[in-house]
This record gives sequence, C-alpha cells and structure tokens, in this order.
Amino acid sequence: MTKGRKTVLVAVVVLLVSAVAYSAVSVLFPTRRLALTEFHGPRGGTVFGLSPVEPTFENHVIWLSTNVIVGTVLTTPPEGASVGFYEVQVEENILSRTVESPIKVYGEGNLLTQGETYLLLLARFAAAEYPFDFYVARADFTFRVDIPSDQVQRLVNLPERVFIAPFQDPRYNSLSRLREYIRSLAPANKVHSSQFLRNNVQVIEEAPSQAALINMADHILLVEVVSAEPIRNGMLTRVEFTTLNEFKGEGRHGTNSLLLPPDAKVNQRFIIFLVEAEEGGVTWATRRGSVVAEDDPEFSALLEKLTASGR
Repeated sequence: MTKGRKTVLVAVVVLLVSAVAYSAVSVLFPTRRLALTEFHGPRGGTVFGLSPVEPTFENHVIWLSTNVIVGTVLTTPPEGASVGFYEVQVEENILSRTVESPIKVYGEGNLLTQGETYLLLLARFAAAEYPFDFYVARADFTFRVDIPSDQVQRLVNLPERVFIAPFQDPRYNSLSRLREYIRSLAPANKVHSSQFLRNNVQVIEEAPSQAALINMADHILLVEVVSAEPIRNGMLTRVEFTTLNEFKGEGRHGTNSLLLPPDAKVNQRFIIFLVEAEEGGVTWATRRGSVVAEDDPEFSALLEKLTASGR
C-alpha cells in the first residue's frame, strides 16, 4: 500500500470514528432544548421523592419519566378531592418500561378531565403498602392532545385549567413531531431512583403460606400505635408505634414510624412483617398479609405461634 493510500485510509478511519463518537454523544447527551412558551409550574419541587431537576422538557423525559404515553381518561377522583387516582386507557406507548392498560395515574384532583386524551410523562411507583402499582403525573408537564388536528397543548395553570401551545418552535406542538423527539431521547433515559420513586421494585402480592411469610420477613414486630395521621390521599395512615416484641430481626429495623392501613387507630396492636429495602429503611414484606390487626381472626393464633416458636 502506498503512503498516499495509507494517509487516505487513516483519514477515513478518523472520520468514521469521529462520526460514531459524535452520534453517541448526541444520543446520550442531547444538546437540543425545546424552549417552552412559558412556565408556570413549581421549579425544583418534589413529587413522591422525585429529585429536583431544571424544569426542561428534556429533563422530565430523561430523568423523571419511566413511561411516556398517550392515554384517554376513563374515571377521575371523587369531586372535591385535592389529590387522587385517575384510570387511564393507554392508547400509545411512546416511551415505556412495560405498562398495562388501563393504568392508575396519581395526580392533583382536577388535573385531568374524563373523556379527554393526554400526553403524560409518568413515573412508576410500586410499594407494597399500596393496593396497586400506579404512575405519578406532574401537573407542570401535562399535555392535552387533539388527535384529529395532531396538536398538543400544555397545562399551565390549575385550578383554572389553562392550556397553551407548549413550545416556541411550533413544529413540536404537533403530536407526531413531538413523538419522534421523545423517542430520540429514549436512549438517554436514566430515571433517578430514591426511597420514594420505585421504578424497579417488584412487589410480592402475597406469600404462598404463613410459613413462607415468616421465612421471607427480615423483621416481625408486635407493635402498639401511639399516634395515627391519615396521609393526604386517604389510602394509608402514618403511625408512630411502640415495639412490644420483635420476633425476628434483633432490634435492627431502625424505625418507630410506618404506613399502615387507613383504619389504624391509636392503642391498636398489629403484627407486622417487614423486609429491608435496597435504598434503606423497611417496607411491608408483601402487599397482602403483612399487616395483621388485633381484631383480625388470625391475630391471636399467629401471636401464639410466634411466641411459642421463640421468635
């Protein structure tokens, strides 16, 4: 091979490597930023422990969204509820880490309207304390979709429910163009996990037997509630308690506060089966069967069994 041909070959290789490197950087670190028409949402606020990020569309897709869907609202929370669950029929998965349909979407009480279709940037939330997995919607990045005209509008004011064209570049105010852009961001999607945003957790619905539940639990406590306060959505009660006995775990559960069912009351006793969470703290071992109240028919027999076994 002549010296000239070698030079040309080296130049071609350098060009190819540069092109590949540039493409990789473009995918992993998108430089384009869609400028919003205006911003009315909370800057840097948190929802279910979502980490504060600069409120750009790209950041919400990349860092805060496990799923981006187009969906139609089937049901809404009870009238007057400050927050609650919407049932949403998934029409299209644009960015998805597996999603069933319909889904439960958690948000402010007047966020969505029954019968309307939305583009939703969602964060999956899975916790044994709740009776189902659900998805958290952020009011500041909720888009109403008009399918026939292929247009999207962004919600910028609650409770008045004001919608505007979301982006200064009008091309991206179409669903078809915005869909392509979201999919171009998908390779960079790296949702932040925290104690509250549990996008990788697989909740065990129920243990196959009482013996299996005892075996899988890291901690088994007999507690008495000393204070109880319902949380905002009314589905659970945060209690402080005194530990009367720890049948398993050797005093290492490290908490005197837990979420219990909504009817938990002061002075009520519970047997609770807990596991240690990867991100720290403890959570129910299973969605069903891990919290046994003293008025439950199984309570006395279970307490006697745990006590007799020396746990």
